[in-house]
Amino acid sequence: MTMWRSRVERALSVIMVSACAVIAAAFAHREFFARGAPSRNGAPRAPEYHADWQTVASKGLLVGSSNAPVKVLVFADFECPFCRSSDTVFRAVKRDLGQNIAFVFLHYPIAAHRFARPAARAAECANDQGRFAPMHDLLFDRQDSLGLKSWRDYATQAGVTDVDRFVDCVASTRPFPRIDEGLAAGHAIGVTGTPTVLVNGWRFFVPPNKEQLEAAANLILAGKPLGELPK
Repeated sequence: MTMWRSRVERALSVIMVSACAVIAAAFAHREFFARGAPSRNGAPRAPEYHADWQTVASKGLLVGSSNAPVKVLVFADFECPFCRSSDTVFRAVKRDLGQNIAFVFLHYPIAAHRFARPAARAAECANDQGRFAPMHDLLFDRQDSLGLKSWRDYATQAGVTDVDRFVDCVASTRPFPRIDEGLAAGHAIGVTGTPTVLVNGWRFFVPPNKEQLEAAANLILAGKPLGELPK
C-alpha cells in the first residue's frame, strides 16, 4: 500500500508540474506572442496606423517633453516581464534621441498578475506628488520585489516627498480612472497583451527592439511614413 501510494504521489507531482508549465506558457503567449501574429504570407505584420492615437495618448501618463515630435505609446503592466524588457529598450532610445522622443504609459494590468493593479495604483499615487517617472522606472527595476518590498520603501526610493500620504493613497479604496481608461482604450484598438507599442499612431504587432524603434523615430523626424521601415 505504501509503495502504491508513493507511486500515485509521484504521478500527481508530475501532472501538477506539467500543468503549471502549460499555464505559464499560456500566459507568456497571451502577454507577448498574440500581438506578433504573422500576416497570411507568413511575414511579420507591418505597423498599422491608428488615426485617433492622440486621443488614446490622452488616457496615459507622459514621460518626457510634450513637445517631443516622436511619441511612443506603451500599453504595459508593471508585473509583465516582457514590459520590463521593452522598457530597457525605451530608456536606451531615450538616451540617444533626448528631447526628440517621449513616452506615454497606458495602464493595462493583466488580470492574471496579482500585483499589476496595486503597482498601477502605486504609480498613480506617486504621480499625485509629481514622481510618476521615477516610480515607473523603479517598479520595473525592482519588479522581482513586487509583493516582497513595501510600498513605503518604493516611495522612499522613488523620491516621494510625503511618504505617509503615499502609503495612505495606495491603501485607500479611491478610484483611479486612468487605470480603467487605459484598459478601455486598449480594448478599443484591439490590444490583446502587453506590451503593445504605438509610435505616433503606428502600432507594432511585436514590440520593437532598439534598432527598429530608432529607425521608426528617425523616419518620423524626417517626415516619412513608417511604411518605409526596413523589413
